[in-house]
Amino acid sequence: MKASAAAAALACQLASLLIAADSSQALPMSFKGSSTIGVELDHIWSSAWFSHAVQRQLGLGISAQLIPGSTGHGDGQHTHGTSELNSTESFLLLDSTHLLKRWNMNRAQSNLWLFAGVGTYQSWNNARVDATRIAARPGLQFDIENTRLRFEAKGQLFLAQGVERSMLSATTGVGLTPPRYQGVQPWLELQVRAMPGVIDEVEIIPKLRLLHRKVVIDVGYSSLGSLTGSVTTTF
Repeated sequence: MKASAAAAALACQLASLLIAADSSQALPMSFKGSSTIGVELDHIWSSAWFSHAVQRQLGLGISAQLIPGSTGHGDGQHTHGTSELNSTESFLLLDSTHLLKRWNMNRAQSNLWLFAGVGTYQSWNNARVDATRIAARPGLQFDIENTRLRFEAKGQLFLAQGVERSMLSATTGVGLTPPRYQGVQPWLELQVRAMPGVIDEVEIIPKLRLLHRKVVIDVGYSSLGSLTGSVTTTF
């Protein structure tokens, strides 16, 4: 975990630079009445979601999480994310996103978000469902950003009877050009991610982000040796 601590320290140092330019639009929720659809494809944990902002501070939606494998020995542990996997897990949840607090600064904006979800957990092996259980998902996110720099720390805990899966991440990014509200702004980002209960290793993921006022595309390469990517659109 030394690499994780060092990367987190670096991320915090970069976050302190964010008081430097004009504020940008905050995520994960947009303006009242808008809807957001997203898909994230990953070698270890993939997800898809829909959310509708019923108020400026409240979004409601649905999400699906897929963990494409565990060792099949009951401990739910990957060995390196590319091992032979003979069990799959999924969470299907009704979600809410709450903006707990927003800080508006002269040149930046920061937000504290609360995530909550309830639904079902399933695991299966060779198309046979092994378990279906009630599931819950609490989570928190803090972000601070402007038009050229951003920092995000996020933690989510997926729970069912006898099951605990967590996803923890810290992400820093820098915009390579001034914002283009009618075009695309490219960003370079660095994400540190840990998934206790799924894999033992901490991932380092450099990313290219393409930011449009309605679409965000992320493409990265994990230190575990595979591509990651996501697409989010707001309308």
